[in-house]
Amino acid sequence: MNRRLNRGLFGISIACAAIAVGISVYVSFHHFIPQDASIERDIQATQWGPLGYTFPFFAWIGDAKGFVAEVVVFLVILLVNRPAWIFAAGAAFSGAWYELGIHLVERPRPSTAQVLHVTEHPGASSYPSGHTIFIVTVTTVLLLGLAYPFLPRWGRAVGWVLVVLIVAANGIGRIYTGAHWPSDVLGAIFIAVAWLTFLLSLRWVSTRVFRPAR
Repeated sequence: MNRRLNRGLFGISIACAAIAVGISVYVSFHHFIPQDASIERDIQATQWGPLGYTFPFFAWIGDAKGFVAEVVVFLVILLVNRPAWIFAAGAAFSGAWYELGIHLVERPRPSTAQVLHVTEHPGASSYPSGHTIFIVTVTTVLLLGLAYPFLPRWGRAVGWVLVVLIVAANGIGRIYTGAHWPSDVLGAIFIAVAWLTFLLSLRWVSTRVFRPAR
């Protein structure tokens, strides 16, 4: 079993999945959470400076454009780092967890009566944030599938910092526009991390991704 499974990563996956399930169950019975609204109003009342210029991009990248981006990333990995294709292919199935979530929870989006403003009006359920699942998945696949094999150890650390910053910027943007509640974003992060760490806990997947740093 130890040869087939990385227990550390598998443990992280189970922990994140448990948190994701907990958030999902709570949200399904509490569509409006006062703390959500309070945090959202605080974020919307904040002037984010240059970070605000990224918000339209995170709104734009969803839907069909996100699917096209995933296909492009997958094809590039096939050309540049073919052993990692299995991880990239498996990671794409994070979208299935999004579909499951929106059909099970069916949470209404924020309204102008609940928050300071709503400048984006997506369809479908508010929970979980599909854009967030997509951003977590794509940034992780880009780092592990394309950059990781060619980076020194310090470069890999910088890469993870960039992933966290991009995910945070996306989350703030989704809340700032009124497209999602904070718990939509938080749940989406745990869903994506749970799935990706589960894939990486399988040694026949991770050995194709992780290589000795130069």
